[in-house]
Amino acid sequence: MPERALPTLLSLAAADALGAATEFKTPEAIRARYGESFTDYQPGSVFGFAPGEATDDSQMTAATLLGYGRGGGLEGVLAALRDWLDTAPPDVGGLTRAALRGGDLEGGARAWTQSGHQSAGNGGLMRIAAVWLAGFRGEALDREAAAVTALTHTDPRCVHASVFFTAWLEGLEAGGGYRDAAEAALERMDRLGARATLLDAGLFGLDTRPAHDAFREGDRAARSQVRARVRSGLSGHATSQSGYVLDTLEAAVAHARADSWLGCVEPAVLRGDDSDTVACVVGAVAGARGLEVPPHLLPPLRLGHSWPGWERGWSCAAHFPALLEAARAQLRS
Repeated sequence: MPERALPTLLSLAAADALGAATEFKTPEAIRARYGESFTDYQPGSVFGFAPGEATDDSQMTAATLLGYGRGGGLEGVLAALRDWLDTAPPDVGGLTRAALRGGDLEGGARAWTQSGHQSAGNGGLMRIAAVWLAGFRGEALDREAAAVTALTHTDPRCVHASVFFTAWLEGLEAGGGYRDAAEAALERMDRLGARATLLDAGLFGLDTRPAHDAFREGDRAARSQVRARVRSGLSGHATSQSGYVLDTLEAAVAHARADSWLGCVEPAVLRGDDSDTVACVVGAVAGARGLEVPPHLLPPLRLGHSWPGWERGWSCAAHFPALLEAARAQLRS
């Protein structure tokens, strides 16, 4: 197992669990309740997660890894995500729910069409680190990131954000500088024929032609928007921590520039709104950079839901190694 895979999985889950308490709160309300710093798990989750429990972001990351570990490729990942959804997690996004209930690989395309080809939430980005964690690299990583995102979020802004993000994690793991690795990842995003990738993977078909056509029409603009938001984040700007995929990406790029793990994650937690997701994405970047999670955050870390293959009471530190190894073993076989 690569040196940074397990630390990164723990990092994103710990960051997610920190952000669970401040999700949907304003910065003013957060500081009034918790003070000016946020260095330990706290109560107050709107979805009832206990201190130390991570949310749907980490749960879907783990479910994706469970899918890879069981085999079956993209179909196996979809089945594992459906297993997770079927046990009624409390905080599922509307587009994710609609797409997974579609029952097949084209569910994401149909759900996007039902949204009027407008929905571009962060429900793909929040879990896409799993593809890199499972061991995909290079062009295979780019293609898999596009396809796994489009299982639920077919908008080209979502797809290209994920392709950039996983390529960036790969570059950071390899020791690339923060900005240089980001620019290299943007180049990889631009090289990928994303629409053809989704066609080849079976995510567009005859009955989802409207989604295919909308993707084609929005493809160039989506790449440009991802590029602009990444570079804005690299300059330190964060427009918002809303659930819009490009807001999440920009904020994560801005926050994760810090020199310590808490320096990266704490600003995302204190800003509230969709803080668990932004923190989770930041946590993945911090882990890929080799920044260490504060030791006191690891013993209480759990995933805040049970579904086939994972129990709510399980320790992440104890159970994540086997989860990763099973996924990586399938990829090697």
